[in-house]
Amino acid sequence: ILPEAVKDTGDLVFSNGKTLENFLVVNKVDKIRCLCQDILEHLERIFMENVGAVKELCKLTDNLETRIDELERWSHKLAKLKRLDSMKSTVSSGAFSQTGSQFSRAGSVPHKKRPHKVASKSPSVVPEQACISQRFLQGTIIALVVIMAFR
Repeated sequence: ILPEAVKDTGDLVFSNGKTLENFLVVNKVDKIRCLCQDILEHLERIFMENVGAVKELCKLTDNLETRIDELERWSHKLAKLKRLDSMKSTVSSGAFSQTGSQFSRAGSVPHKKRPHKVASKSPSVVPEQACISQRFLQGTIIALVVIMAFR
């Protein structure tokens, strides 16, 4: 079996009478064409492999960017929770309710639970209501003193 670039021309007879049997001729143009075809096939295969590799890298990069964005969101949430906890510990009045704090932590990473603080006054009491109940108490005491004085 001969390559495409090699041709069998048969017997070659020279002018002096000598003969070469089964003389083979190499067509350099065909040989170059065959080599170029082989090179192109290899380049095409390498190109397709590279395209596949680039697609995989794009998927990995996209997944990585998605994960980084997700981590940044979690980081912002945690920083916000830390700020809220810091503000809650510094504020003595009931500016932040316990239920609101638990609700904001519902979607976050598990944390150590703090013991509930026992407040001396209910944080939901409005100052006007406190004054009214104090006036009522003062009025009641004065009324009792007056009643006891006239008996």
